[in-house]
Amino acid sequence: MADKHFSWKFPLHKFLVLRIEGLFLLVLAVLMYLTLLYRFNKEVPVAVGFTALFLALYALLSFALQRWRNVEEHYKLTQHHLEVVRKKKNKTQKEKALLKDVVHHKLDKVFLGGYVVTKKGRKHLLFFNTKEEVEKFESFLKKSLKAAKTPLGHKKD
Repeated sequence: MADKHFSWKFPLHKFLVLRIEGLFLLVLAVLMYLTLLYRFNKEVPVAVGFTALFLALYALLSFALQRWRNVEEHYKLTQHHLEVVRKKKNKTQKEKALLKDVVHHKLDKVFLGGYVVTKKGRKHLLFFNTKEEVEKFESFLKKSLKAAKTPLGHKKD
C-alpha cells in the first residue's frame, strides 16, 4: 500500500456544513414562501420579503452558534486504526477504533456522512466535506480492512 494514512478535517467552512441541513432549509423556505403567499392573498413581494428575512435570520444565528461552539473534527485513517479527534469549545475528545475490530461500515456519498461499527458495538460517526473525500476514504478503508483482517504471513488470493 503506497499511502500510509488518509486524513481530513471537518468542517472546512462555517455555513451549511451538512448537506442535509441545506436540503432541510430549502424545503422549509419553499413551504414558508408558499404559506405566506397564500396568507397574504398572493402578494409576492410580501412573501419574498418574509422568506428572505427568515433566511437571513437563519444564516446569522447559524453563523453565531458555530462561532460560539467552535466545533472541529480531525480524522485519521491508517492501515491499522481509525482515529477521531473532536474539538468543541475547550473540550477535546479522542476516539480510536482498530480496523481488525470493525464489523460494519456505511458511507453516504449524497449527504457526505457515514459510520464505522466495531465488535464492541461502538459506532464512530464520520463527516466529510466533499464526495471525493468519501471515495478516497472508502478506497483506503477497503484496502486497510482487507490487510487488517488477513493474518500475518498468510495472503489471501
